[in-house]
Amino acid sequence: MEGSIPLDSLLPYFGCVIRRTPEGVALTGASHNHMNAAALTPRVYRAPFTLRAVARTDSTNLRLYWHLGEIILNWECSVRELRVHDPATGQQWGIENQGFITPGEWHESEWRVTADSMRLLVDGRQRFASEGAYSGIEAPLAVGPCFGSTVTVRELSVSSG
Repeated sequence: MEGSIPLDSLLPYFGCVIRRTPEGVALTGASHNHMNAAALTPRVYRAPFTLRAVARTDSTNLRLYWHLGEIILNWECSVRELRVHDPATGQQWGIENQGFITPGEWHESEWRVTADSMRLLVDGRQRFASEGAYSGIEAPLAVGPCFGSTVTVRELSVSSG
């Protein structure tokens, strides 16, 4: 399960529009309220893994997904608050002053999930860590925009461990 995920292999989900650009792929939502659009990986993943995304948002809502899990950078309700949903339970956390990324700039996000923990690094700095029970989950990974944002993905990769 090592290596780069070809951007042209991503599958649209929830009305996600995937448009090829010279820099990668631009993701937008097509629904009337532009909610929860995502580009899914064509295969499923189990812990341990690290999802690495080099991406930017034009405004708000750069989101990463796995099963019930969700990472929200530049959340539309408070761009400075990091939103995290636990992949196994859906429990939600809001972490003040950990969610902001500069719109229009490239950022590297790493979501590391093991059988019993997860952590998020953005541009090499840890923004969140917790414990959980993730060994029984098998699901695709995804990246996407929300509420009218456009997320451009330059690189997407998965490594074990």
